[in-house]
Amino acid sequence: MILKDIHRWGTREVTYCIGFKSKTAVFLIADSMITSGRNREIEEAFGEHTTFGELVKEESKTMQDRMIKVFKLPGNVLATFAGDVIDALEALGIFRKELERGLEPITAFESVSSAGPFSRIELLIGFIDQDRPKLYSYNYKGDGLFKEEHSTIHLGSGRDHEYLSGKSSQIVDSFTNDDYGDGKTLVYTLAYLQNFSIKNSLISLEVGGFFFGGFVHTEGIQRVWNTTYLMYAVTPGNGERTLHLNYHVSLNRKDDLLLISSSFLDHERVYLQEIDLEEEPDIIELQKQVNELRDDYWEGDFKFVVLLNQLNYGFTVCYMENENKLSEIKIVTDRTKGEVRYRLSSGLVNYLLYPFTLKEEDIDPKWDRNNPAHLEIPIRWFA
Repeated sequence: MILKDIHRWGTREVTYCIGFKSKTAVFLIADSMITSGRNREIEEAFGEHTTFGELVKEESKTMQDRMIKVFKLPGNVLATFAGDVIDALEALGIFRKELERGLEPITAFESVSSAGPFSRIELLIGFIDQDRPKLYSYNYKGDGLFKEEHSTIHLGSGRDHEYLSGKSSQIVDSFTNDDYGDGKTLVYTLAYLQNFSIKNSLISLEVGGFFFGGFVHTEGIQRVWNTTYLMYAVTPGNGERTLHLNYHVSLNRKDDLLLISSSFLDHERVYLQEIDLEEEPDIIELQKQVNELRDDYWEGDFKFVVLLNQLNYGFTVCYMENENKLSEIKIVTDRTKGEVRYRLSSGLVNYLLYPFTLKEEDIDPKWDRNNPAHLEIPIRWFA
């Protein structure tokens, strides 16, 4: 298990965050990558790959997916950031203390503005006000302002990618406009970002690792559910198509604690939401919670299994808790041998081998298949 105080390693932040709203909720999602000056201690602790297998070995800097960047704050408030880690935690610490006093988010943030300017960070804040989702930014693109946002907004170096911001906005607009529901929208958006990040090697922009997020609605805050990402590829040969299940990355969450088990790395990582640098977690209680998450992992306790295509755009979501229907995937574990296997239904295998494609007459005439700005993303929900 890796459980260290990452904030004392002198980190800086290069990242990607997205904030958007549906009719009933506000969503915040961020990657987990942190970049700093060359640090051999981090490199020895985390290795040369992220949990999703991205190579992060660099001669002049240290990169790793080692932080949850979407924070649950008092009063059902979500926050995320891009920029300097220490400055962001200082600002969020001030904000949290004001929220703990019972102040409304807009009023509470006045103390952050007074303590600033925090010119090396950008923040996104999400909350509900009079049953309506609200999304606010701070210092967006260095403007120094705390203001409400009415459309999808992107922070960090990831927005410099030629297509990430534009296509992400189109994707989330399609999810929210089609009224998928807030839960499915969160699962779909996380899967899309994970798929896009791997397919486009966003690690070159110091963006990557696992994506984490949640949404705020009138009933409170919902962050990621227990989810397994199953990486696959389909290859042709001898007139047939072959399905390869390559490795899995599993997220098990309990409150502010996240356990990630990666078969690519063949080990686990533990992440804890931390804001106050002076607070020390109760190690005994923390270890108890980690053991509970391990039990969930080995019992195959997952709400979703998401199959991510490694070679092309596309993902498939399998809902695992339908009491009226057997799931399309059966998870078989052997804790003694340390083995996890996935048995896919014939219908799911057939879909992955031969995914739905648009007929030529159904394709928008403006569509240009040779233009990478266009994404034809097969999405399927099995429930």
